[in-house]
Amino acid sequence: MTADAPFTIEVQSPYEGFWRYNVALTCGCFDAEGRRTGFASASSQLAAVGSNLASPPAGAAERRIELRTEPCARFVCFLYVIPHTLPADNDIAASRTFPLEVEIRRDGALLRRERFAINPWSGASVELRGEGDS
Repeated sequence: MTADAPFTIEVQSPYEGFWRYNVALTCGCFDAEGRRTGFASASSQLAAVGSNLASPPAGAAERRIELRTEPCARFVCFLYVIPHTLPADNDIAASRTFPLEVEIRRDGALLRRERFAINPWSGASVELRGEGDS
């Protein structure tokens, strides 16, 4: 693994209602001295916020979002999960969190795998960081 290889961040969820959420990643890339050297972003927008769709739109099944940085020493990334269609059940207590899986790779090697619990009503905002072989 080279010191300034690109990172790959992959986001997916096994949750059948994942189609109700748009996902955006914004990532700053930095050199070893902490100077920003670049920026990368990726998103998966299935519908406009407030759409309240009755069923999943085309292309929603088996969705995964991938962001690849330019070569850098480290990154700081913000992951946003934004509901465009709220849960069908109006009982907030009946709507449990759902899992969101994030994998961070560098030069093809898995650096880490994390699982986050996402609130189905509000979505989430998550900060991800990576450097070297962490």
